[in-house]
Amino acid sequence: MSPTDAELLQRMQRGDGEAFSALYQRHQQRVYRFASLYSGVDGVAADITQEVFMHLIDNHSFDPAQGELRAYLLGMARNLLRRHWRDAQRFEALPEEDEGPLRESLVEHLEPSMLVCRAQQHGGLRAAIFALPSYYREVMILCELEELDYLEAARILEVPIGTVRSRLNRARKALCVAMGAKATANAPVSDRGESYELRAV
Repeated sequence: MSPTDAELLQRMQRGDGEAFSALYQRHQQRVYRFASLYSGVDGVAADITQEVFMHLIDNHSFDPAQGELRAYLLGMARNLLRRHWRDAQRFEALPEEDEGPLRESLVEHLEPSMLVCRAQQHGGLRAAIFALPSYYREVMILCELEELDYLEAARILEVPIGTVRSRLNRARKALCVAMGAKATANAPVSDRGESYELRAV
């Protein structure tokens, strides 16, 4: 049975290099993917990923009682990315939630095959996600790609769960706008909302 993240962290904090390597192999791809989709720049993603794991070594602030390690690492990556863009004077200010109404006729549900087809036609789903405003992009990545629940996402984004739900709904609609999707009739919605096949990005 593989050791848990908490067990590996305890070993790492005692100086076990193999434990750190195991944690890195377990979570590196997830952190890099988040940083790459968020920033749109692979070099920035690589730097942020390295910084996240260096911070994990130097800072023992993770508390398992507050959630999973993956959420902690993604939250750290988000904070570092925000600081990076602020330093570069490129980070956009977050508008109010109700700023700029979206077209009501936007699609509420797409079949996975339709979304993949649209993604190919428009240069890839990654480009479409990066085209979203950052406050939509981050919630789309966290909830749809990384499959975090609303509570975990709310902790990372430091917003109420209701805000996560609202942003995710608008992010889905905005993604459909970016990909030129057409409206469909009312579709069934699961407890997590519409199901987009985004996990193969």
